[in-house]
Amino acid sequence: MAWWPFSRNNKPGVPEQDQVAAAPVQQRPAEPLPTNYTPGQRLLLEDTRPRFDTQSSASQQAVQRERATLADAWKTVRWEDFSLERMAGIPCFRDAGMAGFSAMVVAGSVTFLFHKNPVRAANWGVGGLLLGSIVGWEQCRMQRRRSFQVAEMARQTVAAKEAPMLRKPDNAQKAGAVSQASELPPKKPWYRFW
Repeated sequence: MAWWPFSRNNKPGVPEQDQVAAAPVQQRPAEPLPTNYTPGQRLLLEDTRPRFDTQSSASQQAVQRERATLADAWKTVRWEDFSLERMAGIPCFRDAGMAGFSAMVVAGSVTFLFHKNPVRAANWGVGGLLLGSIVGWEQCRMQRRRSFQVAEMARQTVAAKEAPMLRKPDNAQKAGAVSQASELPPKKPWYRFW
């Protein structure tokens, strides 16, 4: 972030291009090439080492998941999980927040204008925030569920659709199509001479 003036990497008096050029370039470590590799040869997937653990099976992982306890789950929770970036990445979080804040402002301001009591208005505002967030969350989840159902139905329809270009027509069908075309009456031209 060279444009941010308070960045640690931003040094006064040094042009931005020099700072970028002086920054170390992070490169991924190169994977060792297979022993039967010659320069210019294409690497296939079967020639490379797997990037996952082939020793543990799915059943062993399932047993480990079943042994997990609430204490183990609590140990995985970090403060970074509650950052604004992570929360904004949750589907429907933004919609629920916007609906909740809108309900809070409306409920709080209407209550304040009607009763002229800021404490009561604050209480109604918090209630509006909670209720609006729940309603916004559920509405967004319902819309997402419907869109996923429509997408799944479209996938199934396309998968079940017959592909006519994959099927070769029989000679009898070709002959029938040609004879039908010759039996049709001639069409009137779209133009007309006087």
